[in-house]
Amino acid sequence: MMRQFILGLTVALSVGLSSQSFAGRNPIGETANYQLDRNGARTTSMIQSGTALASVTEFIPDHENGPSYNVNLDYDFVVQFYGRQKGTAKWAFGEEFFDEQFIVNLRERGTFETPDYKIRHEGYADARNLDGGVYPHCDKILIYDVKIPENSDIARLLYASVGIDPMTMNKPPIEDLKIRTHIFAGVPVLGAVKLDLSGIVQGMSAKAGFDLKR
Repeated sequence: MMRQFILGLTVALSVGLSSQSFAGRNPIGETANYQLDRNGARTTSMIQSGTALASVTEFIPDHENGPSYNVNLDYDFVVQFYGRQKGTAKWAFGEEFFDEQFIVNLRERGTFETPDYKIRHEGYADARNLDGGVYPHCDKILIYDVKIPENSDIARLLYASVGIDPMTMNKPPIEDLKIRTHIFAGVPVLGAVKLDLSGIVQGMSAKAGFDLKR
């Protein structure tokens, strides 16, 4: 998303999938730990290890897209040639996202769009994570047509993952950025038990896959 989205990218999910009032959940202080899955199907081989911590840090009542919660994603990766890459994602999620009615409406409607990203419900799947956790019948969610600024943290990580100096001044565009998630009720912060980022940089596939760590 433009205006900041994942890792420097802002998500504004307050576009009104539901006309019902917010259910009263206060997610501030929730955290969720993630670990990198190095399986080549999910992660570019140059990324050698990685962890991430998601946390809800504050309520933003006057956000431009409506009342929202700020979600940070602090990541710590080791990338071949470029060493340790650390950064913080700052996401702004509309408060409706933290209401269980949000996912109910998304299942029924299938998709919704904003100028900066689109979301599609892609059915259901069981998830088994690296730590042995099993999550049956997760909602599979795709966020696509995502726009990000070239100097965002996620852009730097994706450049490094395909062998491009993340600090270079002449950054190529990141195309077809997508985020796939498996959502399971009761999981803190965003509900994601699997989180996969992917994009294309100069014809090369850049990707990183995370599993929730209990």
